[in-house]
Amino acid sequence: MRSRRYGIGICLLLVALIASGWLGINTGTMNFSAGEIWDALLGRDFTYANIIRDLRVPRTLLAMITGAVLSLGGFYMQALIKNPLADPYIMGVTAGAGFGVNLLILGLVPLVSITWFTYPLFAGIGGIASLMLVAVLGFRSFFEDNAKLLIAGVAVSSIFTALTGVLIYKFADSDQIRQMVFWSFGSFNKASWESVYVSGLMLLAGWIYGITQARRLDVLVLGDLQAQTLGMRVQRVKLGLLLITSLTVGGTVAFTGPIGFVGMMIPHFSRSLFGPLHVPNLILGALLGAVYLNGCDLISRWILPPAGLPIGVVTAILGVPFFLYLLFSKKSHL
Repeated sequence: MRSRRYGIGICLLLVALIASGWLGINTGTMNFSAGEIWDALLGRDFTYANIIRDLRVPRTLLAMITGAVLSLGGFYMQALIKNPLADPYIMGVTAGAGFGVNLLILGLVPLVSITWFTYPLFAGIGGIASLMLVAVLGFRSFFEDNAKLLIAGVAVSSIFTALTGVLIYKFADSDQIRQMVFWSFGSFNKASWESVYVSGLMLLAGWIYGITQARRLDVLVLGDLQAQTLGMRVQRVKLGLLLITSLTVGGTVAFTGPIGFVGMMIPHFSRSLFGPLHVPNLILGALLGAVYLNGCDLISRWILPPAGLPIGVVTAILGVPFFLYLLFSKKSHL
């Protein structure tokens, strides 16, 4: 019965993914037929290749990949803290990643050259720094299974946001301020094939880690004491969760800017539909996150064509009511 539900869920989500992808490619000031899209993708017709192959397809793929990565990050943070309010955004990962990216934008890091891996690298380092600071501030909570880590995450996010403000005030010129503000709202407008490749690697790394550690995550959700009783090295698993979430989420939002509430909402919906086990959720939840965030991008482009509203604005409008629902409901634990 459960495997049948998983199969139906995968089929429905794949159909939704394909449909939302088609809408993403065909949403804009120009509409294309299926033949024109295939010809552009296969290189048989270069009339609209620049619009389809170089702009819309990378944007759609990046939105899907980002949604999947943020969803996986949400599963990992919620397994770490045992709290449905936890996600990479609230825990300070995106704020730390943003600080790392802004250091590069302002030219405060002496580098000979900047490649497509440079921004994800510094965003990942910033994300690691933020979560390590969370672990330091909530040291006792980290080893005693206490939800106070969530409060430490909010504090660390505020710290990195304040540091970013200092950088803007002291070092940024008008062009750099515009670039940093644009990045801080979140957007897929600068999507490229290079960003798709790098983000795809982040997704693959995060998903492989999750699948190999799924049984440990199932045990960890039960509580640290129970996990230790069953022989699991809890601290090692927690540190692994911190590192993989920092690298994958930080490496992805380096291209998109901070996008909130996806990592909080999608794990909740996925568990409600498919149960608490992590193996099916890491597959189905990633697909659900991909469909959701691409849908948010479609909404943003329908509201304000052709570029669309900043994606962070759309996810906040949809996510804040859900956050308040969780905050005031009895679902304060997984």
